[in-house]
Amino acid sequence: MRFVDYKCEDCGGISEIVLLGDNNTGIKCGKCGSRKVKKVFAPVSFKGSSGSGSSSSISSCSSCSGGSCSTCGSS
Repeated sequence: MRFVDYKCEDCGGISEIVLLGDNNTGIKCGKCGSRKVKKVFAPVSFKGSSGSGSSSSISSCSSCSGGSCSTCGSS
């Protein structure tokens, strides 16, 4: 089971869809019902396993290369 965000090309709404297995057919916008949706990749934040409370993020910005980025604001 995966949670995936999809953005509607018609209304611009973003819907979080629960996918079971690899079946992603029949996905439609939760706001307007359109089937013109595209998967959205958003940054993911998580706590490190060291217990120090540090957090990391994976950025979707195409100009980032692991360091700080002034385009998307990741550090």
